[in-house]
Amino acid sequence: MDRGATAGVVTELGQAKNAPVHLFEAHFDTTVVRATDAYRNIEWPAGSGNVFTANGHFLGFSSIEESADLQVHEVTVQLTGVEQSWVSLVLQEDYIDRRLVIYKAFLDADGAPLVNPFPIFDGRMNAPTIEENPDDGTCIVSVTASSHFVDFERTAGRRTNHEDQQIHFSGDLGFEYVSEINRDITWGAA
Repeated sequence: MDRGATAGVVTELGQAKNAPVHLFEAHFDTTVVRATDAYRNIEWPAGSGNVFTANGHFLGFSSIEESADLQVHEVTVQLTGVEQSWVSLVLQEDYIDRRLVIYKAFLDADGAPLVNPFPIFDGRMNAPTIEENPDDGTCIVSVTASSHFVDFERTAGRRTNHEDQQIHFSGDLGFEYVSEINRDITWGAA
């Protein structure tokens, strides 16, 4: 299944030799962090100023699973924590429910994207961790993200209880005794 891949992507996937890279993009409130596992910086789209840095900070990500069922899938992205800016981001920025995207791209001989990068994961961040190892001096910042189906079964809207009413209309007692109703009420019937 090509999942809507362009003809250029399908052609590149069929090649005996190609240069695949991954682009990582995390959207925080004050900044968008972009990194790549390529050997050089990649600007995409060209001329946009969106530079995915290739400084070795993007260590990799867990496997991405797909299925025909509506399931919640997760991916964990690992970044080096030796560069303190990554540690600072997860400690100071709001990250819950912020967008995280991983793209796959193919590079030409000059190191530019041969075809438009396409998303292989698009989800929401929910659980960063910082692992320090003083013995070897390493530090890894891991960011877990869930697919957009994470709240697929969540019931939208408001609850008809006293506590929810107080959130929206403090002091209103219209739902104060609703929890004591133990029968079905048919509105509009005699």
